[in-house]
Amino acid sequence: MKVRLTAHGIELSAELRDYVTRRVHFGLGRFVGRIKSLSVRLADINGTRCGFDKCCDIRVDAGLSREVVVREEQATIHAAVALAMERAERSLKRQVSLTRPAARRSATPRADFQFGD
Repeated sequence: MKVRLTAHGIELSAELRDYVTRRVHFGLGRFVGRIKSLSVRLADINGTRCGFDKCCDIRVDAGLSREVVVREEQATIHAAVALAMERAERSLKRQVSLTRPAARRSATPRADFQFGD
């Protein structure tokens, strides 16, 4: 799975790149055959000021009716990535389940059904 990773206002160290890659494969790895494109954007919204200013945007195109788009803001970039990935996984799982055909009904006959002699 090819991941497009960009960072704005955050140093994209090897450790951070590895962390994002692990989270992607852990959260979305089972959908690898469906995912056409995946982009992760990391940003520091407020610069050096404090607060919930680290942002992770995830966009997943799995060829379904809609793209999965998630945005999470947290105090640390690691927390933002973890929570955004969990939300993206849940959303993609929900969309995939909605596109599958309904489960087959029970094989028990209806009450008005009669067997021939």
